[in-house]
Amino acid sequence: MVLDWMLPRRHRAAAWTVSTLCAVAAAVTVLFAPFQPAEHGAGPREMLVGAGVVALVVVLAVLARYFQEANRLAWTVSPLLAVAAIVVVDLLTRDATVSAQIFLVFPTLYGASQLRVPGAVVMTAASILGELVVVGTQLPAREALVDAGYVSAALVTTAVLLTVSSERQARLVAKLEQMAAVDPLTGLVTRRVLDKAATSALSGATSDEGTSLILMDVDNFKTINDVHGHPAGDTVLVALAQLIVERTRDVDVVCRLGGDEIAVLMPACPPMVARRRAEELLTAVRTASFPIEGVEGGLAVSISVGLAHAPSDATDLQRLYSAADEALYQSKRAGRDRLSVAAEPEPLQASPASAVG
Repeated sequence: MVLDWMLPRRHRAAAWTVSTLCAVAAAVTVLFAPFQPAEHGAGPREMLVGAGVVALVVVLAVLARYFQEANRLAWTVSPLLAVAAIVVVDLLTRDATVSAQIFLVFPTLYGASQLRVPGAVVMTAASILGELVVVGTQLPAREALVDAGYVSAALVTTAVLLTVSSERQARLVAKLEQMAAVDPLTGLVTRRVLDKAATSALSGATSDEGTSLILMDVDNFKTINDVHGHPAGDTVLVALAQLIVERTRDVDVVCRLGGDEIAVLMPACPPMVARRRAEELLTAVRTASFPIEGVEGGLAVSISVGLAHAPSDATDLQRLYSAADEALYQSKRAGRDRLSVAAEPEPLQASPASAVG
C-alpha cells in the first residue's frame, strides 16, 4: 500500500522536481561549505561518507527521469533516502543549525506537490522524524524541543497548504481530461480516446483475429434537423449511441467522431465476425423506432456503414481509418442503408435521385 502512496501523480514532473531539489541542495552545500564554522567541520572519513551519500542521492535524482511508472520501489525509496541523506550529512558535520535543518523542507515540498495525500503525509512525517534525530542527538533537550517544534510546525503548515492546492489542481485536471475524453451529448468517448485504444489494439493486429473498425453515419441527418429541428437530431444521436453501446462488447470502443458519424473499434475481432456484427447493427437501427416529439410511432432512421480490418485491409491506424471511410462512402454511393466492406468490389451504384441528401 505504501508503494502505491509514493507513486507521483505525474512522473515526468516528479522527476524534474526531485532533480531540481537535489541540485539546489548540493549546490548550496558546496558553495557555503568553506564558510561553515570550524566546529561544524568533519574529518576526511566523515567527508568521504557524506560526499558518497550526497552523490548517491544526486545519481538517483538523475535516474528518476528514466524510472518507469511501474517501478514503485524506486519511487518509494528515493525520496526517503533523500531525507536519510540530509540527516547523515547533518550528523557527520555535527551541524544542527537552521542552515542544516532548512533542507528538511525539500522532501516535504516534493511530497506535498507531487504525491497524493497519503504520500505527502509519509514525506512530511519522514522530514519531521529527520528533524528530531538531527536536533535530538546534537542539542540540549530544551533547545532541541524548541527547534523541533518550530520546524515541525513549518513543515506541517507547508505540507497542508501545498497539498490542498495540489489536490484542487489535480481535480481540475481530471475534470478537464474527462471533458476531453467524453462527448457531452451522447456520452460516447471522443476521437482522442479512440485513437489511443486503436493504437494499442493495432500493436497486436498481426494476430489471427486482428482488429476491426466500423464507421457509420445517419442517412439524411441534415433532413432530420431541417424538418424536425436540431433537438430532434440530438435525440436521434443519443438514442443511436445507446442502441450501439447495448450491442457491443465491453472491450469495444464506441466513439462519436463528430456530427452524426460514429465509430466502433472491435479489438480481437476477425473479418467474418466483424461483418456479422456490423450487419446486426445495421438491422437493429433499421428496425428501431426513434421517439421524436410530434412524430407518432417514432421516427424511422437508417445508417450507412463501412467496415475495415487490420491487418487484412491496413497495417496502421491512418490506413485503417481510410479503408473504413472509403467503405462508408461506398455505402452512400450505393444508396445508403447498407454495409460495405473494404477491399470488396463496390456494389452497384444507386440512381442519382436516391443518392441525393
